[in-house]
Amino acid sequence: MLLLLALYACWGSAIPAMKLMVDTIPPVGGAALVFLLAGIVLAGVARKRPRPTRRQVRTLTIAGVLLLVGGQGLATVALTAVTASLGAILAAAIPLWVVLLSGLTGVRSTIASWIRLVAGFGGIVIVVLTAPGSAIGGAPLAVAAFCVAPILWAAGSLLTANVERPLDRVVASAVQLLAGGTVLLLVALALGQLDPGRWADISWTSACAAVFLLVFDSLVGFMLYTRLLESAPAPLVSTYAYITPLVGAAIGATVLDEPLWIGAFVGGALVLGAVALELRGR
Repeated sequence: MLLLLALYACWGSAIPAMKLMVDTIPPVGGAALVFLLAGIVLAGVARKRPRPTRRQVRTLTIAGVLLLVGGQGLATVALTAVTASLGAILAAAIPLWVVLLSGLTGVRSTIASWIRLVAGFGGIVIVVLTAPGSAIGGAPLAVAAFCVAPILWAAGSLLTANVERPLDRVVASAVQLLAGGTVLLLVALALGQLDPGRWADISWTSACAAVFLLVFDSLVGFMLYTRLLESAPAPLVSTYAYITPLVGAAIGATVLDEPLWIGAFVGGALVLGAVALELRGR
């Protein structure tokens, strides 16, 4: 139980930490460095583990780009404008997108699943349409980006789930982190975010948030998740999908002093309720 609570804390605080990081650190460049450093550490841990095949590496590379560039990278950029609380609620829809994309690839869903999907996405609509300007930051494109990011993350998750087995989890994560981090580094270079002048006025808060993301989100969180998958029932472990958004929204509202509005409670309850019922149903 303590390991599960630790996972909630590590992954639940990720979006607020990302928000603090991008306050003074270029978002794409910061994300690139975090993922690359985490990938290097995991690659060192995985040195003596079974190596993946070329086909596995190719699939994991594509999945890593979807997850870390399209998913988390896009969310990191969006957090320069929107609040962490809003981001956490929007990110909660990832399991719903997984179900929807699975249906588009031929996996049949029950009527109950479709009802849950409608309820969950209806909750997202409520959250977005009722969000005050202080939550959106006057940047509707950032909100749109945070709505697209979970779709790309879900696509990367599905691709990862369909990689040929057997496959070592540490090796797979190292490949994905290195692939996603490398692409983000190239994007950051193209955008001029690696210019030393852009890094001259970094605050200690942003720097500590980046270190937190490296240690607790990318490394400790991953190790906790892997350990739990090996020692705890999968349905119990899957509860992170609807607990961590609550943690993120709570940290945003209390620690970062971000606004919460009635639509966030109503829409968030619909999203998290749909996710919880869907995971329980499966």
